Parts: sequence; C-alpha cells; structure tokens
Amino acid sequence: MPTSPPIIVYHADCIDGAASAWIIAKALGGEDAAAKDVAIFIPYRHNDSKTGEEAVRAALHTDGAVYFADLTPEKPFLDELLASGKDVHVLDHHTSAAETLGGRKGANLHTCFDPAAPSAAKMIWTHFFPAEKPPAVIGLIDLMDGAASGLSTPEEFAAAALIDAQNIHTHEDAFAALRGLAKLNFNDMAKKGERIDAKHTRLIDQLFEKAAAVHLQILPGGKSFDVPIVNGNLKNYGRRISARLVELGRANGAPAAFMWSLQKNGAVSLYIRTDGDTDANEIAKHLCKTTGATGGGHKDAAAVHFASILDFARHMPMKALKQPPKVRREPPSPS
Repeated sequence: MPTSPPIIVYHADCIDGAASAWIIAKALGGEDAAAKDVAIFIPYRHNDSKTGEEAVRAALHTDGAVYFADLTPEKPFLDELLASGKDVHVLDHHTSAAETLGGRKGANLHTCFDPAAPSAAKMIWTHFFPAEKPPAVIGLIDLMDGAASGLSTPEEFAAAALIDAQNIHTHEDAFAALRGLAKLNFNDMAKKGERIDAKHTRLIDQLFEKAAAVHLQILPGGKSFDVPIVNGNLKNYGRRISARLVELGRANGAPAAFMWSLQKNGAVSLYIRTDGDTDANEIAKHLCKTTGATGGGHKDAAAVHFASILDFARHMPMKALKQPPKVRREPPSPS
C-alpha cells in the first residue's frame, strides 16, 4: 500500500461507476471500503468535467495512484497527470475512450480497457478478483449498463429496478447500498423490484405523452430525421426507458431517440438511444463536432452535453411529433 491513500475518480450518479469504485476500493482495502484512509473518492460528471479535474488536482498531495473508474479523463488532463509522474490507472469500457487512450504510453499509465465489455463493474471485478465469482448484483449491472440490451425477462427488469432505486449520491451511500445488494440473490432482487418496475412503466407512458421531435442530420453525410425527444431525468424511468425510446424512434421513422435533462450547473445533457445498428457513439461524435457539445458512449447508448440551455435550444429546435406513441397500460413483453 502507498504511504497515503490513492485517488479513486468514478463516474458520478451511475450505478456502474459506483460499483466500479466499490470494487477497486475492496481490492485496496477490504469489504468496508468507505473509510477515508482507504482512498480519496471523487465523483466525476461528464457535464461538468472541469469541477472533477479541479477536485483531482486538489487531491494530488497524496503519493497514491490515481484510478479512473468507468471513465476516461479528457486528453489534456490525462496528459497533465501523466506528465506529473503520477501512476494513473484508467479502467473503462466506453467506446469513446479509445481515441483518448490510443497511442498514449508511459511507465506510469496502466489501462484496463475493453469496449466490448457490457459494464465496467464486471470487467473491473474480473481484473482484480479473477478467481472469485462476483455477487449477483454485479452480474445484473453487467446486463443493465448502456441501453440495458442485456435485460430480457420481467424478472431481470424488476431486479434492475431495485438496483436503480438505491441512493448512490455519495460514495458512502453507494457503498452501503452495494454491500446490502451483494447479500441478495437474483430472485430476492427480482421480487423486491416488481413494484418499482411497474411504476417505471407508468412514468414512461406519461412521459411519452409529451414527446416532441427535432429535425436533425444525425451522421455525417447522412439523411435527416425527425428524431423523437422527451424531457426528463433518465434515472427516474428505470431500464425500460432505453428500449421504449428505440421503439418511439422506429414508430417515427428514425433510427434513434433522445432524452434531454437540465443539470444543476446549467448544462444540458442529451441522451441518445439506438438499437446498435445505428451507432449512438458516432451520433454523439457528429453532434460534438457540429454543435460544440462534449460527450460519447457506446453503440446503443451515448450522451452529449451542451454548455447551457440556450446553446441546447439553438442546436435542437423542437416541433410536434408526427406519430405520438401509444400509451401502454401494462409492462411491455420482452422482445
């Protein structure tokens, strides 16, 4: 162990990021790994990367290594850390991280990067505990992450709903929740999450009644579509929201659908969902290039972040949706 704690920077308000930080902390200090002497924990939000970077700089007095869990820092900041001589560990699975990590070398850069991994948490568990079977909650997070394409049965959606209902606003809250969930088997989680999953379905129905559209060229040189768009906090709608957004896009002849949300710092996050045939990460890259937003993600789930509501409104003018969604009264059957 280093003479002072390492720094664990994790994707904030994301169960995959929280679980990734928890696993790294377990590897460094044991089961009850929320203690301050185990690590310095820093939540990092892609819509406010500068605040995250400043928090890391303020913690660099420690001689411990810096771990990035379920995220890759932006190029200039990663280069800054590497130039400082710090040992930097990047443990990520986002496709968009490949460009940042590509070609970067150095004795102090250590990577665990697999864009084919459904979740960072299970990838990191295997990295640190290769001979130990992960708890059921880690397996569920592996199915849930991104556009939740790994979920198929009602029981899986219910178990995922229970996991998403946990308080993960701080690392202490997240670690306590994960320690509790790790004691449950899959059937326990599915049973406890049934009512939460049903609530999510009702909320999605209500949300979609207010759907709009934005006319947009989503890929370079491609055609333009009326892309359905809804306004809400993604975390309030469970994992069914991704498949429902994809369905909404198809019903309107678009290969994608969006959800947008105003953040506390005044930024606007735009969440992109596709079925994977149209690459959500490529849509994000195109939007970043054409609008000045930042972001990235996976083939079926990505996000971009606009600096302000005015910037968002300028690039995303909305109009009425041609084909309003049909309201469901029961949870959809798995495809």
